Amino acid sequence: MNYSYVMGINNIDILKQNNFKIKYFGNNYGVIFDDNKIELFEKYICETLENGFWNEYLGKDKVFIFKFENSEIKRYVLNKDNEKEVLKLCCEFADCKFKSIDKMLKNNSFYAKSYYTENIGKS
Repeated sequence: MNYSYVMGINNIDILKQNNFKIKYFGNNYGVIFDDNKIELFEKYICETLENGFWNEYLGKDKVFIFKFENSEIKRYVLNKDNEKEVLKLCCEFADCKFKSIDKMLKNNSFYAKSYYTENIGKS
């Protein structure tokens, strides 16, 4: 399973139509989907994410997709080599100082109650 806390998107109808599991958090969404829907999810995120936002999804990999103000998109599969760069981008995009990616993700109630609960010992 893959888990994504989605912000910066106004319409999730395509995900609903494709049987993604959606949890509502005000104007944001928790999305749960199988590995066979990763390609569809990434295409959807790249097309609908507002400029200046990022999205991540957590599964067997932790994938971050950043959409810059000029619409440029950069995708990272989190690893030791790019962790500092990804953390720097998260801090810049959120205008916030995160101590680490792991702490940032674990402080998200959706991930804490879904991904980290179901993947104890795997993170």
